[in-house]
Amino acid sequence: MNKTKAQIFFQELFYVLTGALVIFSVLELAWERLVLAYLNLNWVLILWLVCGIVLLIINKKESQEDV
Repeated sequence: MNKTKAQIFFQELFYVLTGALVIFSVLELAWERLVLAYLNLNWVLILWLVCGIVLLIINKKESQEDV
């Protein structure tokens, strides 16, 4: 299975956004309003969701081409 540059990019971006969400959540639990005062987590969640959807679409196209 040969990965395209787009698939690698979105996969790495998905990993980074997942890590950021975990870190931001832990920081927010430890110190209230620390992250939310500077960053809107809704935008991070939207980007994370879009990257996941794009990865699913790319993987589906690859699996259809293999058949």
